[in-house]
Amino acid sequence: MKRSFYLHGLCAAAVALSAISLAPTALAASPSTPDSPKPLTAAPLFNPSAVSVSSDDFRYQPSGISSSSDDAIAAADPSASLHFDTGTQPPPGRRSYGRSRYQDHLHNSDGSTKIAFMAGAGLNVPTGNTAKYYTPSWTVAVGAGWNFNRMFGILGEFHYDRMGVTAGAINYEYNNVLKYISQYGYGPNDLAGFDANAHVLSLTVNPIVNFSDPRSKMGAYVTGGGGWYRKSTNFTLPTAQTGCNYYYCQTFYTTYNFDSYSANAFGWNVGFGLTYKLSEFSSERLFVDARYHWVPIKDEGFAQDPFFPFNRRHTGYIPVTVGLRF
Repeated sequence: MKRSFYLHGLCAAAVALSAISLAPTALAASPSTPDSPKPLTAAPLFNPSAVSVSSDDFRYQPSGISSSSDDAIAAADPSASLHFDTGTQPPPGRRSYGRSRYQDHLHNSDGSTKIAFMAGAGLNVPTGNTAKYYTPSWTVAVGAGWNFNRMFGILGEFHYDRMGVTAGAINYEYNNVLKYISQYGYGPNDLAGFDANAHVLSLTVNPIVNFSDPRSKMGAYVTGGGGWYRKSTNFTLPTAQTGCNYYYCQTFYTTYNFDSYSANAFGWNVGFGLTYKLSEFSSERLFVDARYHWVPIKDEGFAQDPFFPFNRRHTGYIPVTVGLRF
């Protein structure tokens, strides 16, 4: 009786264990029905393949624009049209701006300065018959005036145009002076170091017409005018001077004008020049010009200057000047 009870218990336990071991297989093999609940599975915390990222999503969108279309964004903010993805064209190059146009008490409406100024120096070359008695030397010129616009202006100019004197002209004067002083007991030793120089001072009014492109640094101009000229020829001799300080005295030589001839006349000039702007937006320009000056002095010859009549002759010369103007 007891043995039979134990056998029935063992059989029941074996059947229960079999059912438990076969249950997962049966559940996995059986298809799920729409009404049957799905098994719970743990979702991953982050799945990169499940997230779609486009660079277009990172464009700046101004406040108040609900549409994400390119047209709407570009209309509100043109800078928003610049994308940073690889398919976008690079931004355009730097724009080139022309010279600003404005007008005040110092500038014209085209941007040019109203006040005109020039200063320069260079070489002065006598021409024609003047070159028979005078030699090349140096020149200095300054001027100021008014620019009516970028193209047209007018300047008042002062020129100091120096010239040397030829050896033949110096000998001519030397012989005349020696003949004159010999009657007073002086001789050639008193004329040792005899020399000469000449110059022309002029005050002229000169219109100027500029030819230049505002976008270019290079330019050109023509000018001409007339005014008052004074021509002088000076003859010099060296003289000894003594200078002393607390400790010693020293002798040195200087020259002085012992004879001079002058003549005044109205003359004219005409010429052209080239310019180069120092920067794109500046008014200052380097210039070089050549100007022909003609001074029609009344030729009175020996009547006025018997010792040196060449000073009272028509005079022509060309100063070539380099300097700065605006």
